[in-house]
Amino acid sequence: MTVGESITRVDLWILDRVFQPLADRLPQRLPAFEAGMSLLFGSLMLSGAATAAMIFLLGMDPFSAMFDVLIWVLWVSFYLGVNRVRSLVRPGFVNPLRTMFLGLRPISLVFLVYSAWQGSTVDAHYALAAWFNTLANATFTIGVYLASCNVKPPEQQASVWQRDFAGAPD
Repeated sequence: MTVGESITRVDLWILDRVFQPLADRLPQRLPAFEAGMSLLFGSLMLSGAATAAMIFLLGMDPFSAMFDVLIWVLWVSFYLGVNRVRSLVRPGFVNPLRTMFLGLRPISLVFLVYSAWQGSTVDAHYALAAWFNTLANATFTIGVYLASCNVKPPEQQASVWQRDFAGAPD
């Protein structure tokens, strides 16, 4: 088994054993995809707040923060792209984002671990912004996993005929 196959196997295990059961327990009015999209949007806001805090509150030179600004723009374009394929995710069918995000989910886990390490080792002056960035990466990772889960079909109510004759004694 190659390294790539091992990573894919671990990723699918996390998706099927951790996030899919969580998605199946979500209420019918909040599908896993919608919860994932809300978390992705929240990660955009947290990342933007961390970048703005570094520039405006901590006095970082905007040119030095250009990398963070470009990453934020990349996240915005990713969110808009996922929002455009919203119609492809239908209840009761296999979620196409499950395979589309096959490479993104493990990378987001690696970036989450890296940002947590960076948040714990950064200079105290930048600690708050670094932890906002870590929280944004955690929110992004959870959002990507939830958006990749299959959406359960709507629960069917029993018809009038089923209710009347299902348990009637002979």
